[in-house]
This record gives sequence, structure tokens and C-alpha cells, in this order.
Amino acid sequence: MKVLILNGSPRKQKSVTGKLLMCIADGLRAGGAAIREFSLWGMKISPCSACFSCMHRTPGECATKDDMEDIYPHLKTSDILVIGTPVYVDGMSAQTKAVMDRSIACLQPFLTKDRSGRIRHPFNWRMPARFMLVSTCGFPEVETFGPLIAGFRAGAANFGAEPIAEVCVPGSIALQTEPGRLDGHLALLKALGETLARTDSIDKDVLAKVNTPPVSVEEYLKIAASYEAWCREHLAKGEENKR
Repeated sequence: MKVLILNGSPRKQKSVTGKLLMCIADGLRAGGAAIREFSLWGMKISPCSACFSCMHRTPGECATKDDMEDIYPHLKTSDILVIGTPVYVDGMSAQTKAVMDRSIACLQPFLTKDRSGRIRHPFNWRMPARFMLVSTCGFPEVETFGPLIAGFRAGAANFGAEPIAEVCVPGSIALQTEPGRLDGHLALLKALGETLARTDSIDKDVLAKVNTPPVSVEEYLKIAASYEAWCREHLAKGEENKR
């Protein structure tokens, strides 16, 4: 099994997203999977210019030459794509979205019906057959992930992939303040990755536990109060420096 992991968090491995991805990767490796990881922040990946050269002039090949060229070979050869991104304004981070937009190089300009009967494009080359989403968000409610999950599933359908799992852990403000709250979820994620690599399937019971919020709304507000206090102090110092 070959797995491509994309970390779309600007905070890279220090972020909650990064910690979640590291544990999944550890589990996948323990189960025997071959892993290739990219931290997208700092890579030069331009937005899609909608020139459609990849469809009309150089089929399957993007006209923009940048660091996306390092990722394309792994998109073509991996079995699973793990998309790691925090929720930014109800969607993916800009870095993650740029990669997904630039992946339209895999599509032909022609039209066909997919397995569900919807009109799609056929392929110059195939993306990984299965997609997994790994995400966190600042707010404590799981409903925050709704728009992101909808976009993730739609993207998987466009690329003819199966969305096999959505790992969504809310409350990152509290989890950054008290990182120990995340320990149980990290252990579960390692187990989830190892099971996936060994059995080629997702343990639904473990996934349900991972998607249980690590802190309640009430706990979150108490923990986040220290962050708010820091913000007020920082802002007050800024005002004093202006005087």
C-alpha cells in the first residue's frame, strides 16, 4: 500500500493537524504501508490559472512549472491520498486547495457519466483511488466541519475516488493550550492507521471514537479563557507602544 499525505497547515508539524497526521503516518508505517509526506507550507504551488493547457495542449501535464511537479508523481502512483487541513473560513487552507485545483491536470476535456450517473470528465491519469480527510478547527462544535466535508466528498467524486474516512477533531484552541487533551485521540489515530495498512479497511468503531470531541463546549470555554486573557494582554501592550 502506498499512501500520500499532504499537510496543509501553515504550522506544519507543530499544529494539531500535524500531530494528527504524524500519528496516522506512524500507524500506517507500523502496518507496512509506504508513506510519502509533503508539508505544503513553504512550497511554491501557484493557484490554477484555468488555462486548460492540461486538457487541450499537453494532456495530463500542467503548464505551470513549480513545486507541484514534486507531488504529481505521487498522486499518480499512490493508493490512498490523506488530505490534512485545518478549517479555514469553512473550507480547506489555501495551500491545500491549490493542490486540489492543480490536480485537474488528470482530467480530459471530454464528458461521461460516472458510477452515480452524474456528468464528469474522463481521465488522462488517475488520482489515488481512495481519499481520507484529516482536519481540526478552532471552534468546539463538530458542525464546523460540515462545509469542509461536503467539499472533500465532492472533490473525491470529481476525481473518481472513494472517500473512505473523515477524521475531524474540533477545539484546536483548547488543544493547543492543553495538548494532553489530545493524547487519547493520537493513540486511536495510530491504531486506525495500522489497521488500515494491515487490513486495507477502516475500523469504524475506532473512527467513531476519534471523531468524538476531546473537550466539551463548556470545557473548551474554560480552557480558552486563558487564551483570551493572553490576547487582551497582548493587545493592551500594542496600544501602549503606540502612545
